[in-house]
Amino acid sequence: MQSHLSRENIIRGVILFTLFTLVGLLFSFFWSDTQDLKSGAEGLKQVFLDMKYEYLLIVCVCMFVDWICAGVRFHIFVRVVTPTIRLRDSFRAVLATFCVSAITPFQTGGVGHLYIYTRSGVPLSGALTAGIIAFLSTLTVLILSAAGILLINPDSLPDETTLVSFFSFFIFSLVFITFLLLLFKPDIVLGFFHWLNNVTQRRFKPISSFIERATLKIEQLIIEHKTFARTLLREHKFTCFLSILLTCGFFVARIIGSYFIVKAFNEHVTFWDLGVVLMLLNFIVLFAPTPGASGVAETMTTLLMKSLLSGMFLTPFVLLTRFFTVYITVVVGGIVIGLQLAKDYKNRKNDLAKDAMSQV
Repeated sequence: MQSHLSRENIIRGVILFTLFTLVGLLFSFFWSDTQDLKSGAEGLKQVFLDMKYEYLLIVCVCMFVDWICAGVRFHIFVRVVTPTIRLRDSFRAVLATFCVSAITPFQTGGVGHLYIYTRSGVPLSGALTAGIIAFLSTLTVLILSAAGILLINPDSLPDETTLVSFFSFFIFSLVFITFLLLLFKPDIVLGFFHWLNNVTQRRFKPISSFIERATLKIEQLIIEHKTFARTLLREHKFTCFLSILLTCGFFVARIIGSYFIVKAFNEHVTFWDLGVVLMLLNFIVLFAPTPGASGVAETMTTLLMKSLLSGMFLTPFVLLTRFFTVYITVVVGGIVIGLQLAKDYKNRKNDLAKDAMSQV
C-alpha cells in the first residue's frame, strides 16, 4: 500500500491530473462560442468581474456538507468493525480518497481510505468491506438515477450524450456485478485466484511463489471480508439504508452548490434541469480513464450544459464546479496524506533508533 502512495506516484498523478485538466478547460473555452482568444479572455474577465460572489459562500457550505455526508457514510460502516475509531479519522480517510481518486486512472481512490484507516487501527479487510459497501451505495444511486434519466429522456439533454450514456451504463453494470460478487459471493473471486495460482505454477514457475503468497493473503482478506459483510447486512440493515441516504445527501449538496454558481452569474437554470445534467455527468465520468476524470469531466460538463447556459458562462461554470468539488479536495486530501506519510516516516526512524539502542 505504501508503494501506491509513494512520493513518485503522487507527483506523477498530480502532473497528469493538471495536464488533462488544462486540456479540458481549453476545450471548454474554445467550444463555448468563443470567436477568438482575445475576445474570449475579455469575456471571461467580465464574467468574473460581474459575479455575485456572496453566492459562493453558499457553495462553500455545500462543499462542506458534501465532505460531511461522505465522511459519515464511511464512519457508520467502519465503526461496526472498529467501534473505537474516531469520526476525525473517517473524515481524514474520505479526504484521502478524494485526493487519490483525482490523481489515479479510473478514480481508483480506495487505497486512500485503506491507507488512513489501517494506520488508525482498522483491520484491512474491515476497511475494504466498508469501502465496498459505501461504493455500492454510490453505484446504486447513480445507476438508478441514470436509468430514470434515460427513460424520461428530458429535452435539456443533447442527443450526443445518448451513446455515451449507454456505454457508461454497460460499464456500470459490469462493475456493479463485480462488487456484488465481492459482497455476496466472495468465494467466486477467491476461486479465480486459485485458478490463476494453479496456472502460474504449471506454466510460469518464476512468478508462481509470488502468486501463491498473494493468493494466501487474498484468501485471508476475503474470509475476513465475508464475515464483516454478513455482519453488516444481517445486523445493520438500517446502516446500509442510511448509507443510501447519505449518498443522496452529498449528490444533492453538489447540485445545490452548482445551482448557486449559476445564480452567481445572474443566470437562470431550473433546479430540475441542472440536477438531471449533473447526475448524468457523475454517472458518465465515474469510470473515465483519466486521473480524477480530468479533461473528460470538463469536456462533458461543457457538452451537457451547452443547452442550459450561454456560451460565455460555460467555462467559468466548469472551472468553479470542478474547483469546489475536486480541486480543493485534491489539496486538502494531499495535506492529509502528506501529514500521515510524514508521521509514518518519523515512526520508522524512531523504531530504527530503538533497534540500534537495543543492539548496543
